[in-house]
Amino acid sequence: MSMQTALAQQGARAIVRRGLTNSAISLVLLWLIYGLDSISRQMIYMVLPAITTEFNLTPSSSGLMTTLVTLSTAAICVPVMVWADKGGHGWRRKYRHLPIVIGYTLFTFLTGFNVLTASLAMLVLMQVLSHAIGGAGEAIEVASAGEWWSKQRRGMALGIHHTGYPWGTLVGGFAVAAVLAAYGPENWRVAFLYFPIPVVIVFTIYWWFANKRRYDTVVESVEAVGHTKPLEAEAVDADSIKPAQAVRNPNIGVIALVAMMSIVGYFGLSFWLPQYLAFVAHYNYAEVAAYSVLFTITGGIGQIVWGAISDRIGRKLSLMIVLGWIAVGIVLFQFADTSLGAVIGIQLFVGFALNAPYTLVYAIAFDSAGKGSTGVASSIINVGIYLGGFSPYLVGALIALGGGFSSPTGYNIALYFLAGLMLVALIVTALFTRETVGRFQSRDRALVSLRSCNLDQPTGGA
Repeated sequence: MSMQTALAQQGARAIVRRGLTNSAISLVLLWLIYGLDSISRQMIYMVLPAITTEFNLTPSSSGLMTTLVTLSTAAICVPVMVWADKGGHGWRRKYRHLPIVIGYTLFTFLTGFNVLTASLAMLVLMQVLSHAIGGAGEAIEVASAGEWWSKQRRGMALGIHHTGYPWGTLVGGFAVAAVLAAYGPENWRVAFLYFPIPVVIVFTIYWWFANKRRYDTVVESVEAVGHTKPLEAEAVDADSIKPAQAVRNPNIGVIALVAMMSIVGYFGLSFWLPQYLAFVAHYNYAEVAAYSVLFTITGGIGQIVWGAISDRIGRKLSLMIVLGWIAVGIVLFQFADTSLGAVIGIQLFVGFALNAPYTLVYAIAFDSAGKGSTGVASSIINVGIYLGGFSPYLVGALIALGGGFSSPTGYNIALYFLAGLMLVALIVTALFTRETVGRFQSRDRALVSLRSCNLDQPTGGA
């Protein structure tokens, strides 16, 4: 080997190292931002028993309140992401990301003022505004994370990034529990007042980090290892795919429907669990805030593991497996009142799959999106996800049907409904979507064509 060749190889390895380092740092920062965004939207669930007591809510009215708030998460997602896609991709997304972060942070903060949320209507309004802007924030945060990585590593990267929801909310749950313990459950609003502090710190660091020089190094490193570079895959002809066109792609439109059914299970359980722990298992409200987020411990691990597995065996197959897993885990929650060990064990079991669908549905949509349309694709998935926000109202109605908050009957009815829905989502995925990557891609025998999903004929292999 000549000296010139050796120097060229060393230079290429240095480029790859710098690129991977910048990709990893961007992932950490976007994870923190997404985690904080998630906390801002999950806090209403964490303090729900205290709100239920303060406003003397029934199961149905409590479910209706959280349903209105959760559904609002999808309200402005698509138009905001169409606007965001036009502002640039990769590191340039920060310019249109900033006003979104300011928006959901502001209304989360305002929720903490007694004078603004003394009535239930004003509380709902503040949370609707926070969730609507935060939903657009999630779409841009996921799109940004995907654009710092090659297609071949996207499943793993998005798996890690999306742990910002379970692990971010885990940290948030313990923080809220500490606030309730320190100030008393009647002062639950105080938790919202602390929220802007970490947001300002983290986004300031990301703003400084995300620049053209670092992003160009990422692109060079991706080219050096022969992977699909993000600029070529995501940032050309940004206006070529419209939302209506994207929805007609089964791997976006149908996957959005599967995402909706998945989130019905997630939000339904998020509403079900704290009420069950407070009013059936009789834990105090501070304990409820902590114990109702334990599934997020394995939820984050599951997202990373299933995201990485999907790069090898396929995203669709992985999604089908986790939907079946969730169905089994949900049924087991009927035994959650037997002991604290059961509360912990069941949550850790179901958590390993509970958050994984959201990594996989985003990855499937990204793999199938046209050039420059990952933002639109992610926003459609986001709309699908948060349209499933009607689940708290439905679960509340089922709890009321079974005898109210103190009776386990309605809780069990709700569990069987949620588990059945996961099985429906599994069947829809099997029949009406196509595998995008992995060793089993060529064996997929769905009822929709590869062309309709914007996919090439698979050549086999991993």
